Amino acid sequence: MIKKPIIYDYNYVLSEKNPGPATVKIEELESYSNKTREIHKQLMEKREIGSLPFYDLPYRKKDISLVKEVAEDVKKSMGEKLENILVVGIGGSSLGGIALTKSLLHPFHNLVPQEIRKAPRIFFAENIDADEVKGLFDVIDPEKTVVNIISKSGNTAEPMANFLLIYKFMKEKIGEDSLKNQIVATTDTQKGTLRKIADDLGLRSLPIPEGVGGRFSVLTPVGLFPAYMAGIDIDTLLEGAALMDKRCKNEDLFKNPAYLNAVIHFHLHRTRNINMAVLMPYSQALSQVSDWYRQLLAESLGKKFSLSGEIVYAGQTPIKAVGAIDQHSQIQLYREGPFDKVFTIIGVENFRNFLNIPSFFDSYDGTGYLGGHTLNELMEAERKATILALIKSQRPVIEIDLPEINPYTVGQIFYMYEVQTVFAGYLYNVNSLDQPGVEAGKQYTYGMLGRKGFEKMREEINNFPAKSKDYIL
Repeated sequence: MIKKPIIYDYNYVLSEKNPGPATVKIEELESYSNKTREIHKQLMEKREIGSLPFYDLPYRKKDISLVKEVAEDVKKSMGEKLENILVVGIGGSSLGGIALTKSLLHPFHNLVPQEIRKAPRIFFAENIDADEVKGLFDVIDPEKTVVNIISKSGNTAEPMANFLLIYKFMKEKIGEDSLKNQIVATTDTQKGTLRKIADDLGLRSLPIPEGVGGRFSVLTPVGLFPAYMAGIDIDTLLEGAALMDKRCKNEDLFKNPAYLNAVIHFHLHRTRNINMAVLMPYSQALSQVSDWYRQLLAESLGKKFSLSGEIVYAGQTPIKAVGAIDQHSQIQLYREGPFDKVFTIIGVENFRNFLNIPSFFDSYDGTGYLGGHTLNELMEAERKATILALIKSQRPVIEIDLPEINPYTVGQIFYMYEVQTVFAGYLYNVNSLDQPGVEAGKQYTYGMLGRKGFEKMREEINNFPAKSKDYIL
């Protein structure tokens, strides 16, 4: 395993390297130095008093030990029959775990024979899609499955509905007494519906640390338990996050990749109308990191009101892309469409595998040149070509380079973006830790389904203007 820092390269957002209407001068970035020191001081003071607990997740040894203890206890009680881990959650309760397992496991982990993968298959019940949930019942054996239900409160409708269905399915097959030993609840330590269920049933449980929101929870038991069960080295993951923490403790804007990335995105948004942020890893393994990134930015910075109550409509729209796939679906727009996007291209120096392209059909122009190269060379050529094409079109490009995809580098990525997001909240003067827009949708759902205490929401829905048939085709 290569243990090196990831590299953050902002050459091609600078107008001296990439002249155009959507890039910046170095002097413009330098103008944020004092503001950066001010925000840094506030963040460190809040960290010191425990108001930003996500900062210290790489060092919570008690939680890490508990994750391992519960996981090993589950493995011991299940023995050789353990075949599946089924994670039930949504949003921050699942996106981090999905990103971790997609990044760090075999790309077809569930299809690899168990004697080779030496870890359970892992499934995520995320959406409330009846076809998908029923499909899970067709492929998992209840006697061989451990369920990890994740919800801070236990009040979120989607994971709890799926949990009720899964509970019924498994109870009918193996009985309630056996089922209790095959459920792990990751939830609040003191309060909430899921905490009560776990206590009443005597379930194994893991804590979601107080003050850590779902989208910041990938380095808590929320992400660590499924990762450890699937065979991921969570100690090295947290070691990588701790390395990034050291880099992010520097108040110098130009030595802190999280702060600098926040300033670049904020400045481009406010002064160049760059209202979209594209994350494009040139790696299929990192594709789900883009999904996690979308939630982190969208929920944290997309706010109507500032901290002082002014209407600001803050935040860039995060966009997922994957190289080289999206060269064939989005690059046309990216190069020749509006100047409203900043691009982050993630590259990987060393893939886990090295494949030579064979020399067949050499007489054909379309294939002859490929023989003798490697698939790795082709991917890197595509990445560099995309960057060059974007620069030719005067689009701002940031590069993040990983020496290798492993727990150490992935831990750095997660931590950097979390710090960047909280720092950006101070630039926008919004609360990056709440999500009132999400809560409104939840409350309307509760009202429609008749949950006690949400009668006003139901009444509001019933009084909503009726649709006109004139406008339905």
